[in-house]
Amino acid sequence: MKRMIAVLVLALAAAVNAEPPPPYEPTWESLTQHPVPEWFQDAKFGIYAHWGPYSVPAFGNEWYPRNMYQEGSATQRHHIETYGPLSEFGYKNFIPQFTAASFDADEWAELFLQSGAKFAGPVAEHHDGFSMWDSEVNRWNAADMGPRRDVVGELVAAVRGRGMKVVTSFHHAFNIQGYYAQAQDWDTTNPEYRDLYGQFDDPAEAYGRWLTKLKEVIDAYQPDQIWFDFGLADVPDDYKQRMAAYYYNMESEWGKPVIITRKGDHLPQGVGVLDIERAKMERPAEQLWQTDDSVAVNSWSWVEGLQLKTAEELVHELIDIVSKNGVLLLNVAPKADGTIPEDQRELLLAMGRWLEVNGEAIYGTRPWAIHGEGPRLYDEGRGFHRDQIDFSGEDVRFTTKAGTFYAIFLGWPGETVTLRNVHADQVAPGAEIALLGHGEALDFDVDDGQLTASLPNLPASERPCEHAFVLRLEGLELSLSDAARFAMPSASVLTAEQAVIDGDQARTEERDGRTNIGFWDDPSESLHWLARIPEPGEYLLQVETASVAASGLTIECEVGSVDVDVPATGGWDAARLIDGGSLTFAEPGIYHLEVRPSDVDAWSAINLWQVRLAPVG
Repeated sequence: MKRMIAVLVLALAAAVNAEPPPPYEPTWESLTQHPVPEWFQDAKFGIYAHWGPYSVPAFGNEWYPRNMYQEGSATQRHHIETYGPLSEFGYKNFIPQFTAASFDADEWAELFLQSGAKFAGPVAEHHDGFSMWDSEVNRWNAADMGPRRDVVGELVAAVRGRGMKVVTSFHHAFNIQGYYAQAQDWDTTNPEYRDLYGQFDDPAEAYGRWLTKLKEVIDAYQPDQIWFDFGLADVPDDYKQRMAAYYYNMESEWGKPVIITRKGDHLPQGVGVLDIERAKMERPAEQLWQTDDSVAVNSWSWVEGLQLKTAEELVHELIDIVSKNGVLLLNVAPKADGTIPEDQRELLLAMGRWLEVNGEAIYGTRPWAIHGEGPRLYDEGRGFHRDQIDFSGEDVRFTTKAGTFYAIFLGWPGETVTLRNVHADQVAPGAEIALLGHGEALDFDVDDGQLTASLPNLPASERPCEHAFVLRLEGLELSLSDAARFAMPSASVLTAEQAVIDGDQARTEERDGRTNIGFWDDPSESLHWLARIPEPGEYLLQVETASVAASGLTIECEVGSVDVDVPATGGWDAARLIDGGSLTFAEPGIYHLEVRPSDVDAWSAINLWQVRLAPVG
């Protein structure tokens, strides 16, 4: 009996002292309950770096390891001319040359801090199969060859030591899914190199290795964010579920919240935050999202002839993303020796100077009811080699924080500004509008709800910053104006790029960084769109046009037509939004919209940028 009692007492003690079960199970049902951390919602801006053995050849882009094996490619021709036959010099032979002789993790982290970033870190492993940390599972790693340093460990310590959160990015799934598919006749046929080139006969071995690498980084460096490239889509669900559960369950052990970012539907919504490579949302999203983009337009890694963006473009990109409930993760491209070139450094420092003045309108903010106003409101900014969008003082983005409203002008707005999408419902005693970095309160007026503020007449050299200017509004109760309905998600915006032109003369052209339809001299020609009508009801129409003489348009679809008087605007670049009456739709759906001259005999050519429809009420 005494022995039985003792056993029961020990069992009870074990039950009392047992660890509670982990909060996340390796199932999508459990993992989709993971919340987005507050720190990530507040951070808004992070920096990472594409840097590895692929930085040594400095040719083409970061896909050099794959392209060098592509028969007849420019990269292969360059490689053979520079390094000799592939049979004698494969990708593995770049690793001894990747010595990182000038790499200084503290110097990188200090630059990132001065740039205004709130989180930063390395590309832990790219598609090439080379791990940038001290790995036990992968012998091809920076601690054992090449730099012979734990690059990830050094950078994580330097970043965290400056109060920033840590991001590590992983692209290594594609290494076992065909990144080196073109290399079959060279290095990948040699069993000695199979693990570098992702050649595994057993999928369980390949994906087990994928998972073990992640666990190594999670355990050793406790990253606050793990970012995944596109290869995650083809990783079997059970491996992804085990990875996400392992990482998210570390939150209780580490005492801090973490987050995964993923592309597309590579993980179910709720398991991680959506990332959109080199692109942006058109409008604010209900769920937080992230853009990964680079300081350069032609490569993620350092190459000769790297084509950099301007500081203004990067500042504008950050502002637009934040106004739409997004986060920017910006890439830099260090040279093979570990130095960040001066021109890239200056871009980052320029962002830091702007954020030092205006950061309160970015950090910790949340999106307002709409993200802004102006002629370039729906910028998505997609893809490589895109032209810089020429924003002006008419383009405004909105953010809000703890009852304070920020209007961010993407150019100097002039001496008088009017917010057309904002209605001032009430003005409390002591209400104030200030230009960040200027210090003095501005004069303002509210006339029937429309808000107008007067700015000081400052030459460029005396303005508080460059690139964009922020008005802080306090003590005003604000709502959407009637004009704002055209910026709501239920509105349809039909742009010149989307039009089908029926005719030979009218065509798209670029004016002031925007696309319009010009050369519309022939009145027999017409424009066509498919418009999405999300809900039934009456929809107001607007057209954005410019012309030197008055003319008229007819807008027609299945439910009826309206005529629009188009006034002379004073020039081909003087675009104006013209109200065009309304159409009533009995059912939601996709409708064919045709725009044509109202009177062919009285037609005068116009330039047209967009047609907009918005529900009444």
